[in-house]
Amino acid sequence: MKHQDPAVKVTNADEALKLLKDGNARFVANKLIAPNHPEALKKTGNQQSPFAAILACADSRCAPEFYFDQGIGNLFVVRNAGNYADAEAIGSFQFAANVLGAQIIVVVGHTECGAVFNAHDGTQVGELGELQGILDNIAGIVKTCTTKDEGIVANVKAQVQTLKNAKGITIPVHGAVYNVATGEVTWI
Repeated sequence: MKHQDPAVKVTNADEALKLLKDGNARFVANKLIAPNHPEALKKTGNQQSPFAAILACADSRCAPEFYFDQGIGNLFVVRNAGNYADAEAIGSFQFAANVLGAQIIVVVGHTECGAVFNAHDGTQVGELGELQGILDNIAGIVKTCTTKDEGIVANVKAQVQTLKNAKGITIPVHGAVYNVATGEVTWI
């Protein structure tokens, strides 16, 4: 078995979602597909056609290419603290959907998310203005959540809605949470 050939375009959202779900099942079961990086590099050297676009947290434990068991050229990944759909992320997904032909977008939050937990706690880091802006944006989403874990789900749902409402994004947008301890992706 090998990864989705990056030179062959996936043409529907259901197939793209299945590839991600199957990849996560392989990751959790430790039955990963051995990558052939030299072959993938040859096929993507002058073009790309990722089948899915992913908004994920920048957390070092959360690399979508790994937990979805995908190879070079299969995923278009945007990562930032708190998997937040800011203007740059939205523009990147407009590019992925309208220029590169991605079939779905998935917002993936994760357990033990420092950005969400700090936002939930009302952490203030005013001297770090950009970071404070991220925490303030997420705090507005999670302020009514009873637990930090509820905040993770609420943040994912809010980012999904932001992307669904964004101009130029007409492909399906899904939400999920990655468990940093088990490797499992739960779809929400």
